[in-house]
Amino acid sequence: MSSSSSKRNKGKRKSKKDKKGPGNDSRYFSSTKKGEIAELKSELNDLSEEVVKDAVKKVIASMTVGKDVSSLFPDVLKRMVTNDVELKKLVYLYIITYARKNPKVVLLSVNSFTKDAKHRSPLIRALVIRTIGCIRLPDVVDYFCTPLAEGLKDPDPYVRKTAAVCVAKLYDVSPDAVEEHGFLKTLRSLISDTNAMVVANAVAALAEIAESTSKDVFKVTPDMLNKLLAAMNECTEWGQVFILDCLSKYNPTAKQAETVIERVVPRLIHANSAVALSAVKVIVKYLDVVNNNSMRTYVLREKVPNPLITILSGDKPELQYIALRNINLILQKEKHLLDKHIRHFFCKYNDPLYVKLEKLEIMARIANDNNFEKLLMELRAYGSEVDETFVRRAIATIGRVAVKLDGAARKCMRVLLDFVKSNPGGQGEGKDRQVGFVAQCAVAVMADILRKYPNRFEKVVDIVCKHGVEGYDEDIPQSAMIWILGEYATIIEDAPEYLEGCIDRFGDMEEVCQLALLTATVKLFLKRPDDGKDMVQGLLKRATGNTENPDLRDRAYVYWRMLATDAKVAQKVILSDKPKMADDTGKLDPSVLKVLLSNVATLASVYHKPPELFIQGGKESFEMKGHSRRDIESDSDSDEDEDEDEDEDESSEEEVKEKKAKKRSAQPAPAPAMNILDVMDGDMGGDSTPSLPVVLNTQKGKGLEIRAGFSRNGGQICLDMEFSNQSSTLLDQFAVKFNKNFIGLAPATARITCDPISPGGFGTAKHPMVVKAETANSSMTQGVIQVALKTKVGVLYFSVNFPFNVLFEGDGRLPQSQYLSLWKSLPGEEAEVKIPSASTSSPDAIKSTLAATNVFYVASRMVGQTMHLYFSLKACGSPVLVELTISGSSIKGASKSKDINIARSALNSIGDKLR
Repeated sequence: MSSSSSKRNKGKRKSKKDKKGPGNDSRYFSSTKKGEIAELKSELNDLSEEVVKDAVKKVIASMTVGKDVSSLFPDVLKRMVTNDVELKKLVYLYIITYARKNPKVVLLSVNSFTKDAKHRSPLIRALVIRTIGCIRLPDVVDYFCTPLAEGLKDPDPYVRKTAAVCVAKLYDVSPDAVEEHGFLKTLRSLISDTNAMVVANAVAALAEIAESTSKDVFKVTPDMLNKLLAAMNECTEWGQVFILDCLSKYNPTAKQAETVIERVVPRLIHANSAVALSAVKVIVKYLDVVNNNSMRTYVLREKVPNPLITILSGDKPELQYIALRNINLILQKEKHLLDKHIRHFFCKYNDPLYVKLEKLEIMARIANDNNFEKLLMELRAYGSEVDETFVRRAIATIGRVAVKLDGAARKCMRVLLDFVKSNPGGQGEGKDRQVGFVAQCAVAVMADILRKYPNRFEKVVDIVCKHGVEGYDEDIPQSAMIWILGEYATIIEDAPEYLEGCIDRFGDMEEVCQLALLTATVKLFLKRPDDGKDMVQGLLKRATGNTENPDLRDRAYVYWRMLATDAKVAQKVILSDKPKMADDTGKLDPSVLKVLLSNVATLASVYHKPPELFIQGGKESFEMKGHSRRDIESDSDSDEDEDEDEDEDESSEEEVKEKKAKKRSAQPAPAPAMNILDVMDGDMGGDSTPSLPVVLNTQKGKGLEIRAGFSRNGGQICLDMEFSNQSSTLLDQFAVKFNKNFIGLAPATARITCDPISPGGFGTAKHPMVVKAETANSSMTQGVIQVALKTKVGVLYFSVNFPFNVLFEGDGRLPQSQYLSLWKSLPGEEAEVKIPSASTSSPDAIKSTLAATNVFYVASRMVGQTMHLYFSLKACGSPVLVELTISGSSIKGASKSKDINIARSALNSIGDKLR
């Protein structure tokens, strides 16, 4: 009995193992046989369709686990002709995977694709269109255009929506084929389709194509606007996202904006956070146009905040972080949007660190006179947290609130003072005192508050110093304490002793502490001369003689010279009122913010960077839309005048120095009030002549001085730039764009490669250019390129002179025979120039001077006392022939070319070189 039952069980297990069907396809992945390619080849050519189907499944399984089965491509391709939908899907999947390895064999499948594109089943027709879009081979694009054109006009909406997406994929492979067959026009017509999903896919395809080209392929019209709003109510959630993104790029009228906002507001409560954020993006943009203030207030206070809070309340920290980054951007535009919702941003114990830090950033932004007390209580509690990074940022947030809100400064200072008194994590007294990181951060933040509100918290300074100034081992807190000692030297009795102890450790300090100590010691001397005289002398000698830090040495020299010349003047300069600080942490430039707000709910809003800075080949979002052509031209004119003035200043610099020196020697030197220091002999440093002209000074450049010019380097036109960063911002990102110009010059890429430039530092860049003759605008000013440079200090506009000789190409040399025949064949009109007194009239000197700019010597002849020199060059692809006639010290030039404007500009450039 038992033996028979066991046999039956074995038979059942065997039958289950051999059972075939869609639920048992895992068996295809367990085969490890050798030589199975030949076996599969045999099975694929079997007469039984079941055997063939089983073989194709084995091929797909092998392909999935990484085995190379491309050798079976012809055998699998033959199985396209079948009525079995499942087998057809598997064959299409195989073709998509191995089409690139067998592009010629794919051509054999064109007839089958064309036949299947007319299949009675819409599923098969859509499958063909989807497969066509995935076969990314330029050689077969033309063969697939006919099935695609039929798919775009298919009676079934499922096929049409699939075909709409296929157009975008095909455009990426062959834009010319898409435009030639009129697919873009058909796509635009699909926006009027009766099916909402077809409309959504057409919008998505057009938007993707628009991102990859500079052509205006998708422009929303008022009629189209109503159709998009109607389709949005019926399509899927991702279709709604596509349509909302499309609406965010439209510039509506006030009436249209109100209508769209009313239709979009219901999307704010959508379960999909992408839909909600896209709706917020549209509403925030359109509210700028709305004239109805009551509607604007109602939407911002009642409708927009709750969806943002709902997304933030989710249980996924990654989604919370994305919401917080987007909220951060929106708050920079709508500052009071979440004033009443600060509690929702309080950190939870189980929040990841990146979520906590972003919440602190937003709490600092929405802090106001009504909610700062609740915020301070919360931030005070964070001081006892375990995570050191979080605690440091929380204490810094207290300082930001104090700097931002005058009324909150006193209570913020009390919280910080409690941290200093309790000194969590610290121990010891006197010289053995160790200060915990909480108290050290608190002192660093106190220094910022004291800078913001000078002479307001003197009692706090006294209390902090009584608790001891020793034990600060971190750079920023130590420099902050040294600053306090120098700034409040009159009320801190033991300030000289404290500073003297710091001077003993001067050589072991970091740079920031050394600079702070130098300034604090000079302040002590100016406020208490008797106590600081010996200290300041010794420290200045150490700072100028035993240091390799140029910043420290230069500052010491400046102080030394000021004190030695006139201590009263030094007192006015060093102890003068400083500009009050403001909290601009994380604040974005308005032009950058505008771009990022138009990209809410995308990666750009998470990175807080425009898309072109992290997407290679992406469409530039930076445009000079904020300035009309008239504004740009007027700006460039003023910049040119300014450049001329600065050039004059540079040219007469030596004369000015001589006059000042004579004037100084004629007048007796004023006796210093306290001449306790010797004046150093010799000049403080030599002047170096800049190689490039100034195109933007620090006043217009927001602290950034720019020198720029064009050059030709190895056949490549380049924009050479020199940066002098006098701002307080680290500059590490540059992007450039040109206005339309007379030759069609444009940057090869928007992003400029340049090493980070720290405050007070210098940097250089050499950026390659391209000439697009089709974009040239002859109405623009000749010889001037208008430039827009995007940096962290903002978008800067300036003009750079463009010398025409930069266009002279390296292959412009012509033999004598060709030169003569070409001169005769060119139009009779000649450009002329006269140089009455040239810098040189020597033929050899002229040859060498012009050769350096790709102007090539061809021949010469002597007629009486007159020398004739013949040169050739190539500019903008056109040969230019030049004749120079030398008579004494005067030179007369003539030139010919197909384009007289090019001939005239080239000859003028040569004349400038010889003057």
